[in-house]
Amino acid sequence: MDLRQAFGRFATGVTVVTTCDEARRPVGFTANSFSSVSLEPPMLLVCIAKGMRSFPVFANAGFFAVNILAEDQQEVSRTFASRGIDKFAGVAWHERATGSPLLEGVVAWFDCRVHDCVAAGDHAILIGQIVDYAYNDRAPLGFCAGAYLGFGLLQRALELVHGDGTLRVGAVLECEETLLLEEDSRSRALAVPCASRLGSSAERTGLFRKLAEAGYEIILPFLFAVYDDGDMQFVIHRGHAVRRCADAQDSAIRQVPLNGIPWERIARPAERLMLERYLRERATNVAGIYVGNAESGDLHTVSSTRPL
Repeated sequence: MDLRQAFGRFATGVTVVTTCDEARRPVGFTANSFSSVSLEPPMLLVCIAKGMRSFPVFANAGFFAVNILAEDQQEVSRTFASRGIDKFAGVAWHERATGSPLLEGVVAWFDCRVHDCVAAGDHAILIGQIVDYAYNDRAPLGFCAGAYLGFGLLQRALELVHGDGTLRVGAVLECEETLLLEEDSRSRALAVPCASRLGSSAERTGLFRKLAEAGYEIILPFLFAVYDDGDMQFVIHRGHAVRRCADAQDSAIRQVPLNGIPWERIARPAERLMLERYLRERATNVAGIYVGNAESGDLHTVSSTRPL
């Protein structure tokens, strides 16, 4: 559904919402539809699908907990998004005031009593009054456009960008089974589109403006690589482009088929390696952030399996 794709452009954290049934058996599901509501009194909300098997339990329990997952808890997210398994079998948890399961290793948890349950279309809004909570300084797990985000990893990567070289900001962009590459007018060499900054569609020196002038709207939810190549620093994002104008004039941007990249025209070895990595990650549904230089570095992988 296209609306789901639009909603998915909003970057969120990932939570596991838990409670217990009448027999005190733990129940839980993965959700990113979570929000704070009030500080006084302390309240929050989560949205729960009416068609979910555990919906009657949550609607009648009178209490629940929200567990905000840490960056390394992708497997916990997938477990609680699954059906037909004992979700708590391999997960450590404890309970406090209400008896709702509070997962170990999370960045924060909120133990709540139900304040209200409001019907809203095919979901219900579960509003809870917080009776206990805890948090720490771990990096949270993020989610956007069908993929997990490592907020802590992204921050560590960007901290490596220093100011003693020429900074180039670029993007590996997919558009309708093609990649957008920029062609040099003299050599006809192809490269990932780059600019001096991301900017906006209104800023002439920005990457967004360059692609807008070529007739494309771009979406950049993920960081792809941060590396040095000689005296230049590159911060490369990964995303998608939508063709908005079919007759943009004098554009150097070319749409190159994913299965027909002319590798001999990719002049810089670092870019060839980067594009080869993109194709591998695309085929295996795994994403990562490369941090290093043009010859060597570390690839920190972040699974892109949809949790919800």
